[in-house]
Amino acid sequence: MDTTKSYIKVFNVSPAYAEDFEFDFSTSDSELLTQLVPDQDDWGALSWGIELEEYEYNANSQIIYLTVDTKWEAPIEWLKNASKGTHYFENKLITMATIQKDETCVTGVAVMDGEVIQNKNIWDMKLEEVSKYYNDDESDYELDDLDNKIWDCIGQFVSVCEKFYLGDNKDET
Repeated sequence: MDTTKSYIKVFNVSPAYAEDFEFDFSTSDSELLTQLVPDQDDWGALSWGIELEEYEYNANSQIIYLTVDTKWEAPIEWLKNASKGTHYFENKLITMATIQKDETCVTGVAVMDGEVIQNKNIWDMKLEEVSKYYNDDESDYELDDLDNKIWDCIGQFVSVCEKFYLGDNKDET
Protein backbone atom coordinates (compact mmCIF):
# COMPACT_ATOMS: atom_id res chain seq x y z
CA MET A 1 0.00 0.00 0.00
CA ASP A 2 1.68 3.21 -1.08
CA THR A 3 -0.88 5.79 0.07
CA THR A 4 -3.07 6.30 3.08
CA LYS A 5 -6.56 5.31 1.95
CA SER A 6 -9.79 6.61 3.38
CA TYR A 7 -13.05 4.81 2.69
CA ILE A 8 -16.04 7.11 3.04
CA LYS A 9 -19.72 6.19 3.16
CA VAL A 10 -22.57 8.69 2.92
CA PHE A 11 -25.74 7.00 4.18
CA ASN A 12 -29.39 7.41 3.16
CA VAL A 13 -28.92 9.01 -0.23
CA SER A 14 -32.00 8.26 -2.30
CA PRO A 15 -31.58 7.34 -5.97
CA ALA A 16 -33.14 10.68 -6.97
CA TYR A 17 -30.68 12.60 -4.77
CA ALA A 18 -27.78 10.52 -6.11
CA GLU A 19 -28.82 11.22 -9.69
CA ASP A 20 -29.02 14.96 -8.97
CA PHE A 21 -25.68 14.81 -7.12
CA GLU A 22 -24.01 13.08 -10.07
CA PHE A 23 -25.47 15.71 -12.40
CA ASP A 24 -24.28 18.63 -10.24
CA PHE A 25 -20.78 17.31 -9.42
CA SER A 26 -17.86 15.78 -11.31
CA THR A 27 -17.87 12.30 -9.79
CA SER A 28 -15.31 10.84 -12.19
CA ASP A 29 -12.21 12.70 -10.94
CA SER A 30 -10.66 14.60 -8.04
CA GLU A 31 -12.51 17.75 -9.06
CA LEU A 32 -15.35 16.40 -6.88
CA LEU A 33 -13.20 16.96 -3.78
CA THR A 34 -12.65 20.61 -4.69
CA GLN A 35 -16.29 21.09 -5.61
CA LEU A 36 -17.42 19.80 -2.22
CA VAL A 37 -14.87 21.88 -0.29
CA PRO A 38 -13.76 24.73 -2.55
CA ASP A 39 -11.69 26.64 0.03
CA GLN A 40 -8.36 24.81 0.37
CA ASP A 41 -7.96 26.27 3.88
CA ASP A 42 -10.87 24.02 4.90
CA TRP A 43 -8.87 20.90 3.99
CA GLY A 44 -6.76 20.98 7.14
CA ALA A 45 -3.07 20.04 6.89
CA LEU A 46 -3.66 18.20 3.61
CA SER A 47 -3.85 21.32 1.47
CA TRP A 48 -3.63 19.88 -2.07
CA GLY A 49 -2.60 16.37 -1.01
CA ILE A 50 -5.88 14.50 -1.43
CA GLU A 51 -7.07 12.63 -4.53
CA LEU A 52 -10.29 10.83 -5.38
CA GLU A 53 -9.61 7.22 -6.27
CA GLU A 54 -13.18 6.03 -6.65
CA TYR A 55 -16.79 7.20 -6.53
CA GLU A 56 -19.68 4.75 -6.48
CA TYR A 57 -23.35 4.86 -5.64
CA ASN A 58 -25.32 1.78 -4.59
CA ALA A 59 -29.05 2.28 -5.07
CA ASN A 60 -29.95 -0.83 -3.04
CA SER A 61 -28.16 0.33 0.11
CA GLN A 62 -28.62 4.04 -0.75
CA ILE A 63 -24.97 4.73 0.05
CA ILE A 64 -22.42 6.86 -1.75
CA TYR A 65 -18.94 5.34 -1.52
CA LEU A 66 -15.81 7.46 -1.93
CA THR A 67 -12.24 6.24 -1.73
CA VAL A 68 -9.64 8.98 -1.34
CA ASP A 69 -5.86 8.86 -1.18
CA THR A 70 -3.62 11.05 0.96
CA LYS A 71 0.06 10.96 1.89
CA TRP A 72 -0.37 10.14 5.60
CA GLU A 73 -3.20 11.92 7.37
CA ALA A 74 -6.90 11.18 7.29
CA PRO A 75 -8.83 14.01 5.59
CA ILE A 76 -10.93 14.77 8.67
CA GLU A 77 -11.20 18.54 8.16
CA TRP A 78 -12.07 18.05 4.51
CA LEU A 79 -14.77 15.51 5.45
CA LYS A 80 -16.19 17.74 8.16
CA ASN A 81 -16.49 20.63 5.70
CA ALA A 82 -17.80 18.42 2.90
CA SER A 83 -20.57 17.22 5.23
CA LYS A 84 -21.92 20.73 5.50
CA GLY A 85 -20.93 22.07 2.09
CA THR A 86 -23.85 20.69 0.09
CA HIS A 87 -27.52 20.11 0.78
CA TYR A 88 -27.10 16.55 -0.51
CA PHE A 89 -25.24 15.68 2.71
CA GLU A 90 -27.54 17.52 5.13
CA ASN A 91 -28.63 15.31 8.02
CA LYS A 92 -26.62 12.42 6.55
CA LEU A 93 -24.37 10.16 8.55
CA ILE A 94 -20.93 10.01 6.92
CA THR A 95 -18.36 7.49 8.10
CA MET A 96 -14.72 7.31 7.13
CA ALA A 97 -12.26 4.53 7.84
CA THR A 98 -8.65 5.42 7.14
CA ILE A 99 -6.01 2.75 6.73
CA GLN A 100 -2.61 4.28 7.46
CA LYS A 101 -0.07 4.05 4.65
CA ASP A 102 2.06 1.51 6.54
CA GLU A 103 -1.03 -0.43 7.69
CA THR A 104 -0.12 0.00 11.37
CA CYS A 105 -3.39 1.66 12.33
CA VAL A 106 -6.93 2.34 11.24
CA THR A 107 -8.95 5.33 12.38
CA GLY A 108 -12.71 5.61 12.32
CA VAL A 109 -14.47 8.93 11.95
CA ALA A 110 -18.16 9.75 11.78
CA VAL A 111 -19.49 13.19 10.92
CA MET A 112 -22.87 14.77 10.46
CA ASP A 113 -23.67 18.34 9.44
CA GLY A 114 -20.11 19.57 9.97
CA GLU A 115 -19.68 17.98 13.39
CA VAL A 116 -17.25 15.17 14.15
CA ILE A 117 -19.30 12.75 16.25
CA GLN A 118 -16.73 9.94 16.39
CA ASN A 119 -12.96 10.05 15.89
CA LYS A 120 -11.01 7.13 17.25
CA ASN A 121 -8.27 4.66 16.59
CA ILE A 122 -10.14 1.42 15.86
CA TRP A 123 -7.18 -0.88 15.15
CA ASP A 124 -3.42 -0.85 15.49
CA MET A 125 -0.43 -3.13 15.21
CA LYS A 126 3.31 -2.56 15.59
CA LEU A 127 5.22 -2.13 12.32
CA GLU A 128 7.36 -5.17 13.14
CA GLU A 129 4.21 -7.32 13.31
CA VAL A 130 2.76 -5.89 10.09
CA SER A 131 6.05 -6.61 8.33
CA LYS A 132 5.74 -10.30 9.16
CA TYR A 133 2.60 -10.52 7.03
CA TYR A 134 4.62 -9.35 4.02
CA ASN A 135 7.55 -11.67 4.66
CA ASP A 136 7.27 -14.95 2.72
CA ASP A 137 9.56 -16.62 5.27
CA GLU A 138 6.95 -16.09 8.03
CA SER A 139 4.66 -19.06 7.36
CA ASP A 140 2.35 -18.25 10.30
CA TYR A 141 1.48 -14.83 8.88
CA GLU A 142 -0.86 -14.71 5.90
CA LEU A 143 -1.58 -11.36 4.26
CA ASP A 144 -5.25 -12.30 3.97
CA ASP A 145 -5.37 -12.56 7.78
CA LEU A 146 -4.03 -9.01 8.12
CA ASP A 147 -6.60 -7.77 5.60
CA ASN A 148 -9.37 -9.58 7.48
CA LYS A 149 -8.32 -8.02 10.79
CA ILE A 150 -8.34 -4.55 9.27
CA TRP A 151 -11.65 -4.92 7.43
CA ASP A 152 -13.37 -6.64 10.36
CA CYS A 153 -12.65 -3.66 12.62
CA ILE A 154 -13.83 -1.27 9.91
CA GLY A 155 -17.04 -3.24 9.48
CA GLN A 156 -17.66 -3.22 13.23
CA PHE A 157 -17.05 0.52 13.49
CA VAL A 158 -19.37 1.36 10.60
CA SER A 159 -22.03 -1.02 11.88
CA VAL A 160 -21.98 0.51 15.37
CA CYS A 161 -22.15 4.04 13.93
CA GLU A 162 -25.01 3.09 11.65
CA LYS A 163 -27.01 1.51 14.47
CA PHE A 164 -26.26 4.26 16.97
CA TYR A 165 -26.78 7.30 14.74
CA LEU A 166 -29.38 5.99 12.30
CA GLY A 167 -31.20 3.36 14.32
CA ASP A 168 -34.53 2.54 12.78
CA ASN A 169 -35.16 6.13 11.66
CA LYS A 170 -33.34 5.98 8.34
CA ASP A 171 -33.91 9.08 6.24
CA GLU A 172 -35.62 8.57 2.88
CA THR A 173 -34.03 11.50 1.04
